[in-house]
Amino acid sequence: MKAVTRVFPVLLMAALCACSREVADSGEDDALGDARVAVVNGEPLPESVLRIYTLATERRNLDELSAEDRERILNDVIGLQLLAQQGEKDGLTNSRTLAAQIELQRLQTVARAAATDYMEKNPPTDADLQAVYDENLPRLSGQQYKVRHILLQTKSEADAVIAELNEGADFATLAQAQADGPTGPNGGELGWLTEDSMPPDFAEAVRALTAGTYSRDPVQTDAGYHVILLEAAQAQVPPALEDIRAELSSAAERKRLDDYINALRQEAQVTLGP
Repeated sequence: MKAVTRVFPVLLMAALCACSREVADSGEDDALGDARVAVVNGEPLPESVLRIYTLATERRNLDELSAEDRERILNDVIGLQLLAQQGEKDGLTNSRTLAAQIELQRLQTVARAAATDYMEKNPPTDADLQAVYDENLPRLSGQQYKVRHILLQTKSEADAVIAELNEGADFATLAQAQADGPTGPNGGELGWLTEDSMPPDFAEAVRALTAGTYSRDPVQTDAGYHVILLEAAQAQVPPALEDIRAELSSAAERKRLDDYINALRQEAQVTLGP
């Protein structure tokens, strides 16, 4: 059973085997190459497929494997091809669902390759990174708040907690005793938060507080009813561009790729519907 179980997490490779077979049948140039590692029921198993499978499953190149590991990997891929062949014999490839899954995998694989190729040829510039940094500067340099809260499931419970606070009860002690959420044991401490990291109604209530005060009315979110204590507030010092260059580069790459896709869409002839 172990050999069979190992095959199933990577069944999508069967699609590659099918693709190689279709190319061979059509008489077109075989993009998978001439080198073969096996012939299974008369169908060639390209070495290139074995190499891609090895990279995907072992995170190593095929040439780096020991003879034992290479044999194990080869047997895995042969198992894939045997299953794919049997599936075809059983008529599974006539399924519209399977055909759509294979087509989607093809689209995703080719699209990823096209995106990678485009980004390698058109990497973000320093000006792109600066633009993303400037766009996000207000968020990076806004206020941050040190907050505690007591989360309760009903408004009446929250009102009762506020009544105890009005009588001088300690906020952290009440949180430890009555809060439903995971922050209860540490006195309801949430640490330093920015506005965009809080639910909108929660953030609005925090903004209305001054340091050392708590909300006089329960604040409702999807989690329940909150009683909020603002311990401190301060301006957030934005990180230097160089300190977040990797994050900015990722954001710039996403934007550049989105722009590229939009440009392709503008040039394409797309008709919606049947």
